Amino acid sequence: MNNTISNDRLSTYALWILRLTLVAIFLYHGLPKAIFWSMATEKFISFGLPGFLGPITGIAEVIASVLLLFGRFWRFSNLLLLFIIAGAIVTVQLPNFLEDAKKVAGLERDILILVGHLTLLAFPPQKLANKTHSSLGSLETENFEYQD
Repeated sequence: MNNTISNDRLSTYALWILRLTLVAIFLYHGLPKAIFWSMATEKFISFGLPGFLGPITGIAEVIASVLLLFGRFWRFSNLLLLFIIAGAIVTVQLPNFLEDAKKVAGLERDILILVGHLTLLAFPPQKLANKTHSSLGSLETENFEYQD
C-alpha cells in the first residue's frame, strides 16, 4: 500500500483550498454589502464611487462566490471576482498606499487575492472521476477530468 499522495491529488487539494479560501474572503466581504445596502452605499460614496455600486458589488460577490464554490460557471465567476478585486486595488488600496505607505497590508492582501483568481483561471476545477476497480476490489487508477 502506497502512503504517498500523488502530485495530481496534491494539486487538486491545493486548488480546492485556494478556491475555498477565496470563496470565504468574498462571502465575508460581500454578504454585508448585499444585506445592508445603506452601509454599502455610504462606504462606496466615501471611496469616491457611485453609491449604487455598493449593493450591486455585494450581490455580485455573493453570487459569484457561491457559483465558484460549486464549480459552476467557474470561468465567469473567477473573472467577475477578479474584476471586483482589481477595482478594489485601483480605487481603494492603491490610493491608500500612496497616501500612507504604512497601509501596504491591504494592497498586498488584494494583490494575493488577484493572483489566486488568476491561478484558478489557469487550472479548471477538477473532480474525482469514478474509480476503476479490479476484480479483487482494489483501486487500480484514479482519473481526473475537467469540468466547466
